[in-house]
Amino acid sequence: MRQIVQIALTRTEAERRQYLQQFHAGHHDRQPGAHDSFMRWAYSDPRIEDVPLLLAELERDDADYAGALQHEADVLVRERAHGKTAAQRVADYLALLGMENSERVRAAIASLLPPGTPDAAVAATIRQMRRRWLELYGDDPFFAED
Repeated sequence: MRQIVQIALTRTEAERRQYLQQFHAGHHDRQPGAHDSFMRWAYSDPRIEDVPLLLAELERDDADYAGALQHEADVLVRERAHGKTAAQRVADYLALLGMENSERVRAAIASLLPPGTPDAAVAATIRQMRRRWLELYGDDPFFAED
């Protein structure tokens, strides 16, 4: 995860422009690479919106996961990832950033958890889903630069 943040923060505007121009110029002359979607994300302007949430994720301690339903988080992550490409899994991970603050998302996740799960446990489970996602998919070669 730290690698993602570093890539997102260290590119200058000129580097982003150059990379995107080279990517689009050479894209038709080669087979798609496993890193293409991530690299486009890392070099594009919208990635800046994710940086504060990524940095906050790096700063979490174990107390932020207290009360999380471990097994349920594992099952939910595996189900979300089933049949998806690495790029789709990255998009899913980014979509989970900060989602424990959304009442709509908490309600949707709560509907998948045992009835009566306290709201604090639902939020912790969403955070645990991100942690489990990194454990399962964080070493995916999708994250490495060519």
